[in-house]
Amino acid sequence: MKKYLFKSAWKRASAACLDAVGDLLFYPVRSSRKPMDLGTIKRILAIRLDHIGDVVMTRPAIRALHKKFPHAAIDLLVSEDLAPLFASAKEIARVIPVPNGWFSRKAPLGNKIREFFRLWALLKKERYDLGLDFRGDFRNILLMFLAGIRYRLGYGLTGGGFLLTEDIPFDATAHQILIGLNLLRFFHVAQDNKLLPFEYSQEQAQAFWQVLATELPTTVLPRVMVHMGAGSVAKQWGNDNFRALLQKISEANLAQILLIGSQEERDALPDLKLHVQNIIDLRGKARLQDLPVLMDACDVFIGNDSGPAHIAAAQGLEVVLIASGTNDIRFWHPWTERLRLLHYDVPCSPCELKVCPVAGHLCLENITVEQVFDAFRSVLDHLQKP
Repeated sequence: MKKYLFKSAWKRASAACLDAVGDLLFYPVRSSRKPMDLGTIKRILAIRLDHIGDVVMTRPAIRALHKKFPHAAIDLLVSEDLAPLFASAKEIARVIPVPNGWFSRKAPLGNKIREFFRLWALLKKERYDLGLDFRGDFRNILLMFLAGIRYRLGYGLTGGGFLLTEDIPFDATAHQILIGLNLLRFFHVAQDNKLLPFEYSQEQAQAFWQVLATELPTTVLPRVMVHMGAGSVAKQWGNDNFRALLQKISEANLAQILLIGSQEERDALPDLKLHVQNIIDLRGKARLQDLPVLMDACDVFIGNDSGPAHIAAAQGLEVVLIASGTNDIRFWHPWTERLRLLHYDVPCSPCELKVCPVAGHLCLENITVEQVFDAFRSVLDHLQKP
């Protein structure tokens, strides 16, 4: 029996019923389907509409796809917020931004439905030869089918596998990087899983540094980037913990500290109440697409399990990651050997909840300021070794 990635029993049952009916209705079509003609693939659509870390971890698969089809144009369907991050990606011909995607945390349901139909009309005109859904989401699969994409690969994890040309077996025990690459095993693609840095133009870098010229003084100290935010409350270590950590780093005069984050995160915590000399608050000033430029001038990243941590891994920084029990971190950690992981095992992990229902939020509260500080000191000692 097929396994579905739903915790809810009624959702699993609904997906199973949908697939049972779909398999019956589509059996004549599937049984008479001809083998895929790889030589006819000229236009490819890659779909990854969820959040920053998920999209970052799809990049090795997109690179492998480009190597397999070097003469094909690969378009990337991605959230509007993330689209600028891929503007200079060499493997991608076109980035299609989605302003109100179904994974948006802010868009009302009506906007999401209208966006689905807008994308349907848009993609149908494009006449793609091959579509790949890297998440395994029924809505993505349905979109590829309705858009008339000739060959459709994906994971039927939430139902709709009968709409795929190839429903690829899913390995729930693999890291997300490898799950993306596994989708391409059908093409016998070389499994190069290295996460390469994000590209950006020289003009973009110059424009960014001109804006920060008066805010980022030169220093002989290492630069540490700190991100206090996360995609949900359940992943946030806590502002008081971060205040104490920043104070300890500054008092020891160990590094120049750069704070990053959104304007919303800055508005939620406008006054850190710190008396430090080496802290520079860039929250709301460094945009997502600016992070690779800024990170290339830094040495260490400290933060929660969040999108910027994955970008930091791609840019080659040493990463000190504070991970909650929300996800199974074995399969979701930043893909780098330069990782210092701080994680406290709890029996309720992985809960996949946005707000922790357990008093005390044990998976994060048991990670102390001293532990994070010691991990940071250890990283600095490693960097200073000849």
